[in-house]
Amino acid sequence: MELFLEKKKFFSQNKKIFLIMMLSILMLMCFLLPYIQIIINKDNFCVTGLDILAGSKLGLADAGDGACIYFPNIMRISVLLGVLSPLIGVLFILLKKHVLAAGSFIVGAITPIFSLLTVSDLKRQIVELNISSNRVYIGFIWPFFLILIFGLTSAVFSVWLNGGEKLAEAVFFCFALVSVGLVLLITLYMIISGLPAIIEVGVFNFLFGSEWNPSCGKYGILYLILASLLGTFGAVIVGVPVGVLTAVFLAEISSKKVAVIVRSIVELLAGIPSVIYGFFGMMIIVPFIRNVFYGIRTLSQRPVVGDSLLAVILVLAIMVLPTIISTAETSIRAIPKSYKEASLGLGATRIQTIFKVTLPAAKSGILSGIVLGVGRAIGETMAVIMVAGNIVNFPELLGSVRLLTTGIAIDMAYSSGLFRQCLFGIGLVLFIFIMIVNISFMKISKRGVQIDATNR
Repeated sequence: MELFLEKKKFFSQNKKIFLIMMLSILMLMCFLLPYIQIIINKDNFCVTGLDILAGSKLGLADAGDGACIYFPNIMRISVLLGVLSPLIGVLFILLKKHVLAAGSFIVGAITPIFSLLTVSDLKRQIVELNISSNRVYIGFIWPFFLILIFGLTSAVFSVWLNGGEKLAEAVFFCFALVSVGLVLLITLYMIISGLPAIIEVGVFNFLFGSEWNPSCGKYGILYLILASLLGTFGAVIVGVPVGVLTAVFLAEISSKKVAVIVRSIVELLAGIPSVIYGFFGMMIIVPFIRNVFYGIRTLSQRPVVGDSLLAVILVLAIMVLPTIISTAETSIRAIPKSYKEASLGLGATRIQTIFKVTLPAAKSGILSGIVLGVGRAIGETMAVIMVAGNIVNFPELLGSVRLLTTGIAIDMAYSSGLFRQCLFGIGLVLFIFIMIVNISFMKISKRGVQIDATNR
């Protein structure tokens, strides 16, 4: 009986290995099939992985003799990795290194995705050829998706060779890997798309240039950066006191019935679309600023029209309230009752206890809410674009401004060439700001956990 079970298990293992080898062959065959389609006017080019490896360029008849587009190095490297990964995976299977084989198959599965990072570069090359075209399309067809499916399936079978428990662990790990991979993919895409333009314009000229005029080749984004930072800082200055005090009211002062009502309204604020905030700002805040400051001119001697940095600050302050309130309230409620009882027992009043004991103890959670609010404010686009005025000026409180996010949204539709690449450069700068905010949030949270553990 034991001999029969061993034979059955061996046969099952051989089946899995056979399926892995078949899937590997299918993966390799997909690279020999057209999986990238480029359409320019009536010309239809179907590019295979072999074409990309064999030649570095693709000739275009419509643009005249000698006109061509070059396959970016990332595309060629991704194809090479995609071809080698299944072969390496099979080798690891034969060596009984099943986990390494699974990793190799996963690499082979995702390598075509890196070709997606090169689409903007291919389109830029086509635009620079000045082809009179009414149709330019770059897409990926079915072999592209089959590579992904075959690779992931091979990885699953490879881990399965080690048993069912390992398979379950591998599935969980793969889902975690997807999240990490998406972040890395976005990061890599932003660097590839934005960094060349920043280098071409000059890092100093791009970041500290005060003139944004693409028609004249001026790509300085200093005023956009200042407007974004001042708008976010102003929103925090206005929104944090309101948010924290509201959280204190909900957690410490209000009755349960009132707290339920106020909390429901705060949650409703969190669910309102950005465009509704923009409508509110455009119809209420902007006319209010225009009427209050009627006849006053800015430092640059422009009349106050309402669309201004102040309107941006007020709209963003309202938008960050739900994040700050909910995070701060949760932190305040998490403070042990013994802290408050000790303070009250020493003769402190209820208000003194709140400001001297509760809020300092909940400091890390409140700071986390503020950091999250900053991330929401600095990345907001739709509401801001409706109240900012969208003119590239030195940021003044009552003057029209353009922020980093609005600059991308306004110009992306009709940009091309270096202009379009510079918009990706703005996106890269904004992405770095957001990453700094997120890293700060993680540091603050970690520090808060350490402090709480020490206090306890």
